[in-house]
Amino acid sequence: MKILLYLGFITLVFGCTEEKSTVPKYQISFSEEMSLDFGKVGMSSQLPFSISPLDKKNESFLVFNTFLRRLDTVSFSPEKKRLVPGLEIPREGPGSIPSFYHFNYTKQRIIFFTPNEIFYLKDGETVHLKITKVLDDGSGALKAIKGAGRNGVFQVAPFTGEFLSVIIEDHETEKFSLWKYDFESFEEISFSFDSEQISKHMISFDFAKGTTVSNAFSPYLTLSDSMLIVSYPFMNKINMIELGDLEQSDFQYESKLFKTEKDQPGKTSGINDWEEFFDIKSKWDNDVSYDAVFRLNDKLMCRMVFESQQDSHKKFLELFDNSFDKVGEFDLTAIEPDLKWFHITVEGKILIQSSKDPDEDIFKYYLVSVDPI
Repeated sequence: MKILLYLGFITLVFGCTEEKSTVPKYQISFSEEMSLDFGKVGMSSQLPFSISPLDKKNESFLVFNTFLRRLDTVSFSPEKKRLVPGLEIPREGPGSIPSFYHFNYTKQRIIFFTPNEIFYLKDGETVHLKITKVLDDGSGALKAIKGAGRNGVFQVAPFTGEFLSVIIEDHETEKFSLWKYDFESFEEISFSFDSEQISKHMISFDFAKGTTVSNAFSPYLTLSDSMLIVSYPFMNKINMIELGDLEQSDFQYESKLFKTEKDQPGKTSGINDWEEFFDIKSKWDNDVSYDAVFRLNDKLMCRMVFESQQDSHKKFLELFDNSFDKVGEFDLTAIEPDLKWFHITVEGKILIQSSKDPDEDIFKYYLVSVDPI
């Protein structure tokens, strides 16, 4: 009897250890290709556009119609699929927004961003903040708003709209800092970016006297619940800070499907001519790259990873739980090879734009479901 109990204990221990050492199992499935006629509202499906969720469940979105300068409403779910024209954004007068690159919808306001300005409406008037001015440290150095991923979503404010957070780059020092704005004043958040790794991937070329060009990447920033999530386009590291206690946690991951970092460029400075710079930068651009982290549902977050090679352009999906443990990775192009880079989360699914038979008017896409096995 004692031997049986002992063997049972050993089995239990090894069973628990094995279960703990393997990630929870998930499976993914693609919908049939779906489509929306963007041409009906004067948009193109082939041009990049800014987009922001209208609700926390990502049931519908505002999308910037760049041709008609409108914020149109779109829903991608099969049951509610629609695209509705919105109101034109005025360029002049009270409540005008002269120009912007990204925007973030909140219940209280819509916030518009240029590379160094923030606009929003207050009492019918436009509030205009020029970052270099409001964060002036006396040096006169240019400052730029950073943190946007490549997919047109700049989610840096909660739906309650009580504050927003942005990454600021100082052009003189090339250093990044994290800031919080409560619509009254700015406050810097103590945060450690991986500056050493950033410097190893920053390629610069003195193009002319007083003019320097570079690969000009920056960390990504996503606000999810009470967490600020920072990730990097050149490696799989994730930094997270809780806004309650401002405690920072750092995470790095292994992969069986893709590289966990771009190859470091053989040369980052002292480049002699434009051709040499372009060659080094092209190799860096075409290496593996990582997008921003977004919340998928109450239990999971996700990130897309891209691998560009001469013969293939692969897309991968990483899944993380709320503790930032990696719980799954998938080769999406092994299931559906005709995928573009544009993706958003839609009602607990991942929308990925189709690259099959591209059409200027018709936006074609798949919805990817993630389910536990």
